[in-house]
Amino acid sequence: MTLKYTSLESLRGIAALLVALFHSVFVSGSQYPVIAQGIMFVDFFFILSGFVMACAYLEKIQAGLPFRQFFLLRFGRLYPLHLFMLLLWLGYAVLKELLHHQLGMGPGGFFAGDFATFVSNLLLINSLGVDDDLSWNYPAWSISVEFYTYLIFFAVVGLLARRIKHYYFLLLSVLSYAWLYWLTEQSLLSTYQYGILRCTGGFFLGVFIFIKIERKTLAPSRLLASVIELSSILLALWLVTLSTENKLMQLCVLASFGLVISVFAVQDRGLVSTLLNRKSLLLLGTLSYSIYMIHALFFALLRNIGQYVFQWPLVVVERAHQGPIQYFDTAYADLINLACVLAIVLLSALSYRYIERPWRAKFRLLAQRKKHKQQLRDC
Repeated sequence: MTLKYTSLESLRGIAALLVALFHSVFVSGSQYPVIAQGIMFVDFFFILSGFVMACAYLEKIQAGLPFRQFFLLRFGRLYPLHLFMLLLWLGYAVLKELLHHQLGMGPGGFFAGDFATFVSNLLLINSLGVDDDLSWNYPAWSISVEFYTYLIFFAVVGLLARRIKHYYFLLLSVLSYAWLYWLTEQSLLSTYQYGILRCTGGFFLGVFIFIKIERKTLAPSRLLASVIELSSILLALWLVTLSTENKLMQLCVLASFGLVISVFAVQDRGLVSTLLNRKSLLLLGTLSYSIYMIHALFFALLRNIGQYVFQWPLVVVERAHQGPIQYFDTAYADLINLACVLAIVLLSALSYRYIERPWRAKFRLLAQRKKHKQQLRDC
């Protein structure tokens, strides 16, 4: 993300932590409505992703960026960590099976119907309607649809070239959300079924926002900027708490996410921007992808250790978008979740350093090498 939009980077990191806490195996989510509806922040990722992709690639694609180069750059951004986590989940599944047969610990039969879903996850098609449920590293459903949305973005921009109008992307967003609204019953938060529409709706909304505000800056007073920043965030959080199984309210949340991105993209003079530009929060933004991809396995391991090793009691909690879920009900949930967040951030830092960053660099070099070969052929 360019230096102009650093506060948005921090917001992405905070959103990743909220999604992680939503999947926590402790019942803090029932006490904090924003966390209980934390799954909505995946849509914040989609909108912000469209904004960032337009910033990074719109002019390059219009100028003739080769598809192979674009593909390698985006593939190298998403797939290495996805594959690494998928293999870790495979190791986790094998370990569970061994413990079940050798020690009688936990349920068996993990591999009964999981080969097909492993392949669909491997091919990044697990959220294109081919599976009947989320599987393996379940947050990766959004990685599946986002990758193919990148390709749609390239095709749309490449075909329209210089004839692009900002309202084309708004139209794509509206059509995606309208189709999703028609296909779903109570909630727009579809994953493995119609997740691609949820992603394209948010992504192209982000592209539209970028084109509308590109090169626009505002310079309000520090007080006014602070009021606007805080108001936009509080509005979005308030709407999130009201969005349970309510499609109209979820659409309002999506609009509020777009407003937040717009506010922090055109100015950074307020107190909230100052806070978001601190190094610690910027680091969260850098680690956001690893946080998002790692947390589910972390909580799965924690749940198994608590249930089968320490035999902590479980309770069943009904929660929107997940149905009946088993949690550890403890008065120390907040402290434990804080420790979990710190552990996830630490693991994400290691993941970023040893998986994300080096493999992204490898694919970047590969993309550049192909570009150089093309230039040589043109000489």
